[in-house]
Amino acid sequence: MAFFTAASKADFQHQLQAALAQHISEQSLPQVALFAEQFFGIISLDELTQRRLSDLAGCTLSAWRIIERFDPEYPQVRVYNPDYERNGWQSTHTVVEVLHHDLPFLVDSVRTELNRRGYSIHTLQTTVLSVRRGAKGELLELLPKGTQGEGVRYESLMYLEIDRCANAAELTVLTREIEQVLAEVRVVVADFDPMKAKLREVVAQVEQTAFGPAQNEKDEVKAFLEWLLDNHFTFLGYEEFTVKGGADGGQMVYDEQSFLGLPRRLRVGLTAEELRIEDYAVAYLNEPLLLSFAKAALPSRVHRPAYPDYVSIRQLDADGKVIKEHRFMGLYTSSVYGESVHAIPYIRVKVAEVERRSGFDPKAHLGKELAQVLEVLPRDDLFQTPIDELFSTVMAIVQIQERNKIRVFLRKDPYGRFCYCLAYVPREIYSTEVRQKIQQVLMERLKASDCEFWTFFSESVLARVQLILRVDPKNRIDIDPQQLEREVIQACRSWHDDYSALVVENFGEAQGTNILADFPKGFPAGYRERFAAHSAVVDLQHVLNLSESKPLAMSFYQPLTQVGERILHCKLYHADTPLALSDVLPILENLGLRVLGEFPYRLRHANGREYWIHDFAFTYSEGLSLDIQQLNDTLQDAFIHIVRGDAENDAFNRLVLTAGLPWRDVALLRAYARYLTDPSGLRSGLHRQHPEQPHRHRSRADPVVQDPLLPGAQAHPGRP
Repeated sequence: MAFFTAASKADFQHQLQAALAQHISEQSLPQVALFAEQFFGIISLDELTQRRLSDLAGCTLSAWRIIERFDPEYPQVRVYNPDYERNGWQSTHTVVEVLHHDLPFLVDSVRTELNRRGYSIHTLQTTVLSVRRGAKGELLELLPKGTQGEGVRYESLMYLEIDRCANAAELTVLTREIEQVLAEVRVVVADFDPMKAKLREVVAQVEQTAFGPAQNEKDEVKAFLEWLLDNHFTFLGYEEFTVKGGADGGQMVYDEQSFLGLPRRLRVGLTAEELRIEDYAVAYLNEPLLLSFAKAALPSRVHRPAYPDYVSIRQLDADGKVIKEHRFMGLYTSSVYGESVHAIPYIRVKVAEVERRSGFDPKAHLGKELAQVLEVLPRDDLFQTPIDELFSTVMAIVQIQERNKIRVFLRKDPYGRFCYCLAYVPREIYSTEVRQKIQQVLMERLKASDCEFWTFFSESVLARVQLILRVDPKNRIDIDPQQLEREVIQACRSWHDDYSALVVENFGEAQGTNILADFPKGFPAGYRERFAAHSAVVDLQHVLNLSESKPLAMSFYQPLTQVGERILHCKLYHADTPLALSDVLPILENLGLRVLGEFPYRLRHANGREYWIHDFAFTYSEGLSLDIQQLNDTLQDAFIHIVRGDAENDAFNRLVLTAGLPWRDVALLRAYARYLTDPSGLRSGLHRQHPEQPHRHRSRADPVVQDPLLPGAQAHPGRP
């Protein structure tokens, strides 16, 4: 691909102007050149030189055409796949161009929508243009960045390259969705000040509340609401509603005249079913609570891709009956998550109460531990959790005491739309896979449709995963928290966890701990994929039994998942060096086994010594019925003595498998065969045709064996 080189951004701009000059008039070039400087202002030279100069000139002219005429009442959104034939330049990606009068949240909101829809963003160029326009929106002058003065407008230009859209229909859908996001941004920004003014009205109403809370509680609520106004809350919407109860649940009745921000778009045309709430939500909304918190049912498309927070203030009459609820929708600003819990109104009261109930000395270890837990606890939990439940959860977290154990804490919201989970996991085992296992268990057990998560690491030995799960309020599920925690623990158990536990269980705690330390890397990944932890403990025992006098061990087995009736497996254990296949295969073949495959695994001791496990799979002759348990010792004994050289390696060894003979009997038969060798060949192969003959010979020679095949045979005590 013909890329270009440039010594600096100034050199790049010089080359770009030369390319642009081929397509525009000399009179327009200064304005287009100024635009190009602003258009590519923050893009690095390295990124620019990864593209064709002709394509950079093409996208510059395309964006310039947008700003030449623009009516701020009608934002421009263009989504297309550029090609040479229609556009004079090309890109492998889909291009998104947006021109909008400058507002907060524009770039974040467009980027959020693209990410939400699964598009990767490959290029993002944004700039705020200072322009003067004519009565019909025509561009009169592009000004240097930041210019102020009469008639100057500020317009936000976005240029993005994203994953390529496959067809025209996809381009149309994406264009429409971006336009809707921009419309939501506009209503939020337009109503931002009215929403703040409404909150100030509500603050004044709190003071007039005649029922329930003491003056100090009202003061704290007022302090909290004023704290929100002090740049701690990004207001997205406001609404007033009442609750109408019924025989089966109830319904939220909105005052449409009260809508500000997003409710002006989201609450329009709702059906009765969409307004319906469950009976437990009706009961909660009728409780005489002055201040309450919740999450919105849908993620925000403005500013940040998160479920917005609801801050609700209930208007109560003198008897404590709820007249209506004022509900503000928004997102806490980033400073809230770094601010001390002792500095946040309303939360600070809860924190003080938890500390009081604990009885811990704030200067002692547990007091400091409690303070740390409260400081790093998710703000959602501090805002939304009732004090009794909060105290119970916080104390349980403190009691973990930095131990390497998994704990799970579950909380449901009063509307039945969300479940909130805090999972504490030892850092040494935490991974994306572990988080996914936790998430899978929770989603299956809670029948959740969606899940968001955040992972928090600190100096603690535990990592914390915060999960928010979207559930159907109609399917209220009773969950046993302890059982759920056990399921999560089981799901998070790794092969190594099971292996370590089994080693300690089989060898005892003292010896097992030493063994685990002796083999710190454990079994290799290939072994773990093929064998369970129980098998590893058995193999480990064989390895530990190896010695100078016993450098080789063998074990035959048939897996429970074995496919094929005549397939057998064996493992060979050897110290220091792997066994050479050229030495092993002839022995196995002469035993009547045809090798199908071999898998070697290495164990490394802490002292540097290596141990090898060779896993063989083989088949044997059709028609044989083998009892692997009965033949195991016989086969092992024969193989080891053949390897040592105590027994010969020839076809006679097949009698070990076909006749079940010990290797010494095979050696005796081999000697007889040689003695009785008939040059005419009449006796050749008799040992294969009559494998029962060695048994008869033994019964005749052994004084304590009686051969049932010989009628009337008697034992002969005292026979030499």
